[in-house]
Amino acid sequence: MDYKTVAVYWKEFEIPKALPRNVSIDINTDLITTITGPRRAGKSYCCYQLIYQLKESGINPNNIIFINFEDERLANCNTQDLENLIATHLELYEVDKNQPLFLFLDEIHNVDGWEKWARRINETKKNYRLILTGSSSKHLSSEIATSLRGRSLNHEIFPLSFKEMLEWKGLKFDIKTILHSEARINILRTFDVYLEDGGYPKIILEDLDKDRLLSTYYEVMILRDIVERFDIRNVKQLKVAATIFADSVSGEFSYNRLKNRMRSIGFDITTSTVIDYVGYFENAYLFFQHLKYEYSTAKQLGSIKKLYCIDNGLLNRISFRFSKDYGPLLENIVFIELKRRRLETYYHKDASSECDFIIKQGLSNVAAIQVTWQLDDNTEKREINGLLRAMDAYKIKNGYLLTRDQHRVIESEGKKIEVLPVWYFLLSPDLWA
Repeated sequence: MDYKTVAVYWKEFEIPKALPRNVSIDINTDLITTITGPRRAGKSYCCYQLIYQLKESGINPNNIIFINFEDERLANCNTQDLENLIATHLELYEVDKNQPLFLFLDEIHNVDGWEKWARRINETKKNYRLILTGSSSKHLSSEIATSLRGRSLNHEIFPLSFKEMLEWKGLKFDIKTILHSEARINILRTFDVYLEDGGYPKIILEDLDKDRLLSTYYEVMILRDIVERFDIRNVKQLKVAATIFADSVSGEFSYNRLKNRMRSIGFDITTSTVIDYVGYFENAYLFFQHLKYEYSTAKQLGSIKKLYCIDNGLLNRISFRFSKDYGPLLENIVFIELKRRRLETYYHKDASSECDFIIKQGLSNVAAIQVTWQLDDNTEKREINGLLRAMDAYKIKNGYLLTRDQHRVIESEGKKIEVLPVWYFLLSPDLWA
């Protein structure tokens, strides 16, 4: 490898101006900062944003190293190559020894042996600040946290939230008055686009062929983040499984049920392989499991679960099921928003009712949320009953029924339920705080 050429290239790389994300990341710390999330969700742009902030704060630009390990010249790079690149930078550029050296290492999981290297650098180079990004939750958040014994802090970057989308489009609102303001018309119109196309930054910023771009994102996630990383031999089987998972979003599933579905269309697959696939999809930030509320961890892991997808736009390109079925898309958006806010959530189901989300904080259950496209004569009794049963079961005072655009208060069985638009929920702080 020509280390000087690569080092100079990334030093002269013009950092793009980044529209702000609503994330707070403190990198001036002796903890390793890890940034994870799906491909193309904006991890690199978060790094760019942080780099601009460092420069504005007076950090010498030579004390900032940014390298993206998706660079084809760095294919099969190992930790010795990484050491040589850093040494080359220090040889070529005069750094301020009174300031930290900030290392932004993008897609670091492509470097063989990076985990042990990061641990050693963190323990021995006290003037180094490591900021590492990657497209795998397993490799960056779980494994490094274990190997570093609490010496890292992970931040997850998802596609844009609805609030970020409005900010990027310059649509202003007052959360105190928006439910009664004429501005809600533009908010609702924008939300309907977000509902179907999702929040990947390039989709929001540019007039592109959305179907083609999102399909490309999906293919890269499958091939690079799953097939290559986990050495999958039967790619066709994996893709069929992904399509079936997409069709199952917002609905209940079990490993055996998915196995039987695969076998019914000709794939000789085992339950163990299905479980592996679920893990691969979660590691790549494509699908997530949602557990049923149980008082035993063993029961939770063994019970029927629900599935959700990282982004509605991506989901609509994997599955045709949702073209006219907007209720599951609403529910998927709510799940991802709760996950974005790092809330602990479960779903409730008993013999006669179901509630989509139970919010737990510490030892307390603080809210119950039901999601439906709209309340009408056919749905109101069922949705309210499911919410009330969950509130009774877990002694919850705060009940919310989220729809596309309805707003009222329902009092039933001595309990108050707020009916709110999903878009209002997405723009609000935690309503139950």
